[in-house]
Amino acid sequence: MIQIGNITFINAGKKILDEISFSVNREKKIIVGENGSGKTTLLEIIAGNLSPDSGTIVKKGKLAYIPQEIPALNRSGMEEIESAFYEIKKIEKELDALEKAGDFGERYASLLAKYEEAGGYTYKQEILTMLDKIGLSEKSAQRKMMKMSGGERTKCEIAKAFLSKADILLMDEPTNHLDIDTIELLEELLKKFRGDLLIVSHDRVFIDKIATHILYLSGGKIREYPGDYEKFTALRKAEDEKIAKEREKLLKYIEKERAFIEKFRYGTRAAQAKSREKKLKKIEIPGEVKEKKIKVRMESAKRGGEKVAEIINLEKSYGKNKVLKGVNLFIRRGDRIGITGKNGSGKSTLLKIIAGVEKQDNGEVKIGPGIEIGYFPQDAFVMDPGSTLVSQITDAGYTVPEARNILALFDFTGDEVFKTVSELSGGEKRRLLLAKVSLVKANFLVLDEPTNHLSISMKETVLNALKNYNGTILLVTHDRYVLQNLTDKIYRMENGKLVSKKKKPQSEESERKDVRKEINKIKSRIAYLEKLLSENPENSKRKKELKLLKQKLQKFL
Repeated sequence: MIQIGNITFINAGKKILDEISFSVNREKKIIVGENGSGKTTLLEIIAGNLSPDSGTIVKKGKLAYIPQEIPALNRSGMEEIESAFYEIKKIEKELDALEKAGDFGERYASLLAKYEEAGGYTYKQEILTMLDKIGLSEKSAQRKMMKMSGGERTKCEIAKAFLSKADILLMDEPTNHLDIDTIELLEELLKKFRGDLLIVSHDRVFIDKIATHILYLSGGKIREYPGDYEKFTALRKAEDEKIAKEREKLLKYIEKERAFIEKFRYGTRAAQAKSREKKLKKIEIPGEVKEKKIKVRMESAKRGGEKVAEIINLEKSYGKNKVLKGVNLFIRRGDRIGITGKNGSGKSTLLKIIAGVEKQDNGEVKIGPGIEIGYFPQDAFVMDPGSTLVSQITDAGYTVPEARNILALFDFTGDEVFKTVSELSGGEKRRLLLAKVSLVKANFLVLDEPTNHLSISMKETVLNALKNYNGTILLVTHDRYVLQNLTDKIYRMENGKLVSKKKKPQSEESERKDVRKEINKIKSRIAYLEKLLSENPENSKRKKELKLLKQKLQKFL
């Protein structure tokens, strides 16, 4: 159980968290809010990595925490995962020391019993089973975490968290670096989890599948809503409308009372006026509910030709690892193409080659006449960390006032524009990069995880901008909401090649489940028809249906 009581946290004179209180008791609560609202700070405080300025935190049970940015540790992924079995590893160490000393007495026997009881003979198999489940090979897990991708590091931490048998799970945007297959696996693990779950997430599909409650963090305060994200938006809208009506009613009442006070302040009813004035001073007026409406436009300078790009037998290797094995793709004007696939399957490499950032080993990339590319890399941290936000825009030939106006479109206002890139959060860096991409009047956008790290409202803003964009889009994303609402074609990177997929993104596991379901339905119908035909063998209609079903079943088997 987690109990948070009146937590306040102040940073550089700014109140980030203002007397926040809530609890988690075998529930699945998701924290949402704008970038920079204090969500990560709150999790860091609960995890014990930061101290609040005031308030209390009560945690009952074993806690596991997966941060947003997992440190690139100088130890292997396997060592990190095995740390979930701290007690077993401790016993192993002592047993090893006793064995080296040749001491096989009472202490050794006692430790062996403890070792067996703690699962010492089975924990390594548990690890291998979990690695297989999350799609991380034992060989990959043996690598140093500092040499792993963000997705691989996240997988290691997921494995460690669940193997630790934690009672409390804290996760900060766990789906950011994961492919769709692993996200769906994580969803299944979390649905079965019976402890206290507290997650910061901007992934709408993930939230709707997991949440029992939404915690909305804004202005240092938290408001709690039962249900998923869709229910939260409906409840919040109704709540905001109610507050706005109450505010309007109260303001009218105050205006009426003030008119009375001014009229009778010095007359025969002065005492009554004074009494009413005292009452007015005690009235608290609800703050005005203002929903930030950020509008972003992405435009192409010119139309370009019908053929945007043609990718022919593209090949690329890194050492002995051949990531692209003859990729072919034809992109037409107006296409909205999404690419999915497992982490490390070569998706980002393909985009880099198309954008001209990297060279292929073999094959061709033919860019059509009049086509200008706007490239959005996955790594938003490629910008000079010492440069300011405003200089990132003025370097493209804009004046400071123009740069401020452009940055304001992406919710950077006031003195924020003079922050350096190094001071920005992951979501803020993505917004800055989007601001820069919007300046490129390209007619072909090549986007690698454009909505990663962005808040849900900013994702909606970017999604609307891309929907209204009059050029061609090729994007890599693991965001199922973006895939469902933007793309008209979806490809999956498999074994170094692009495979055409259905419009609705599915993992291989989901597809296997669908196939198994179809097989079971056919088998059930066959059994039913055979029973009916045993009673009435001359029914030709049923005979024909049975024959067709058996043929259909053979195609699946």
